[in-house]
Amino acid sequence: MVEFVPLWIFDFLGLCRTVADPAIFIVATPIGNLDDMTPRALATLRHVDLIAAEDTRNTRKLLTHFGINGKELISYHDHVEVTRSEQLVERLKAHGLTLALVSDAGTPCVADPGYRLVNLAKKQGIKVHPVPGASALTSLISASGLPSDRVMFVGFLPTKESDLRREIQSWTVSRSSIVYFEPTRRLETSLSLIAEIHPNAEVSIGRELTKLYEEIETMPVAEAVEWVRNHSILKGEAVVMVHLGESSQSDAGEEMQSVATHVQQAARRGFAAGKSLKDLLKELGGLGLQRSELYQMLLDIKQSLDASED
Repeated sequence: MVEFVPLWIFDFLGLCRTVADPAIFIVATPIGNLDDMTPRALATLRHVDLIAAEDTRNTRKLLTHFGINGKELISYHDHVEVTRSEQLVERLKAHGLTLALVSDAGTPCVADPGYRLVNLAKKQGIKVHPVPGASALTSLISASGLPSDRVMFVGFLPTKESDLRREIQSWTVSRSSIVYFEPTRRLETSLSLIAEIHPNAEVSIGRELTKLYEEIETMPVAEAVEWVRNHSILKGEAVVMVHLGESSQSDAGEEMQSVATHVQQAARRGFAAGKSLKDLLKELGGLGLQRSELYQMLLDIKQSLDASED
C-alpha cells in the first residue's frame, strides 16, 4: 500500500527547492513507544537527503522498522560535534542538501548533541525547522502532579559532590520547579542531597516513560530516597521533577539575605588578610549564590575597600 503524503509536506520540506536552499530539520523520535512517531517526522526522514544521528545503529533500526531504507546516516555525537557540525554545514551549503538531526530518543538538543550544529547553521543562513514530538522532559512535567507554571530544566546534574551540592543549593532562589536527568545509579545520591538541603521538597521520578513498565512516582523527597533504596535494580536513566515546597519558597529571600550578609563579612575579612578576589570567589562559591552574582558582590566590596584607603 502506498502511503499518502499531503502535498503541503513536500513544499514544507523544500522538495521543490533549488540547489541554493539547504535546510536542517530537528526531528523528535520516540522515547520508548514507537507509536509516538509522528506522520510529519516519518515524512521528513523519508525525504531529506541526509540524516545525522547520535548513534547510527539505533537510528538504522528505527528507520528499518518504518520501512525507510537507503538513507545516508552520519554519526553525530558529543565527541565529534565540533568538527562534524562544520563539515555538515559546509556540505549542505555547497550542494543545497536537506538534513534531519535525530538523537537516540526524544528531542535533539535537549540534553543531547545538536546545539552547535543549529547555532552554526543559523549563522550561515541555513534554515532550521523543528519537527516536535516525544520528550521525556515534557512527558514527566505533564504527568507529575507538581506545579508546572514555572519550570527550570538543568539537564544532567554534576557528578562531583561539591559541584552537586552547589547546584542544589542554588535552587533556593528559584521560584520554579526543577527538572533534571539522572542515571538511575546516581538517583539516591542526588535525592539524598536534595532531602538534606530542601527537606520540604516534593519530587516526581519518571522512568521507562511510554514503555510497558512505565513508572511515575510523586512523593515527599524523604520518601523518594527510601523508594530508590528499595529499588536496587533500577537501570537506565530517569527524569526527576522537584518542587521545593512552600516554606522553602517563602524563606528563600530571608535565607539569601543571610547568605549575602555572611559573604560580605567574610569578604571584608578575607581582603583585609590579603586574599585575592579569585581566592574568595573559590572559597565562597558553595553558598548558593550564582557565580556572576558572587563575583560582582566581591568586586563591589574590593572597590569600596580600595577607595576607603585612598
